Amino acid sequence: MSTRPQLDITGTSLAITAAVVQALAAFKGDAPDKVGSINRHKGRFATPDAVKHEVTHYGAIRVAALNVSQVRREAGSLVGMVSLVAFVMTTDHYGHHRDERAEVISSKLAVFISGQDWSQALGRTAYKQPERISAQNLCTEALDNIGVAIWSVSWQQECRLNMPVDLTTLDDFLTMQLDTPTQDSPALSATFAMRQNNTPSPEDTQ
Repeated sequence: MSTRPQLDITGTSLAITAAVVQALAAFKGDAPDKVGSINRHKGRFATPDAVKHEVTHYGAIRVAALNVSQVRREAGSLVGMVSLVAFVMTTDHYGHHRDERAEVISSKLAVFISGQDWSQALGRTAYKQPERISAQNLCTEALDNIGVAIWSVSWQQECRLNMPVDLTTLDDFLTMQLDTPTQDSPALSATFAMRQNNTPSPEDTQ
C-alpha cells in the first residue's frame, strides 16, 4: 500500500493561513464570547448553506488567505504582503442574539490582531505588524433565516513566505513505496514500514 505524497506548503499562503489559525487558538474565549472552532477555509462564502455547513453550536471562525502581493527577497527572506480574512459566524447562544455575539467577537478579534502580541504569536512568520485592519457586517436576510450571523475581520500583513514548516505538525511518515522501472527487467514493487521514534529496531532488541 502506497502512502499519499506529502504536500509541501513551505513558501505558500497555505502555510501563512496555518500559522494564523494556530496563533488564533488562544482566541476561543469564554462565554458569551466563546466560539467552538477556529480553522482554515478555502475562501469566501457564496451561499447561506455554505455558512450553515461551517458554523458550530457555539459559533466558529474561519480563516482564509485572499491574495499575496509585493513578493520580494529582503534581508535573506522571501517576503510578501498577504491579505487575510477571518469570518466570525455565530448562532443564538448564552442568552444573547447571534448578531450581537458576532459584532462583539469580531470587534474583539480586530483588537486582538492589532495588538503587539499578535505578531509575537506568529513568530518569525510575521515580517511586519498587520495593517488595514477592518471589520465588516455581512449579515443578510438569507443568513438570518437560517439562524446565523456573520462578520468578517480582514487585514494585510507582510509575512515571510519561506519559513520552514514545523515537522512536528505534520503526519508521521510511516511507510515508503518503492517501484522499479519495468523496461527490460522484472517489475519490483514493495512497501517498507518506517521505523518510528518509540519503536526499537529488531537489532536493538537482540
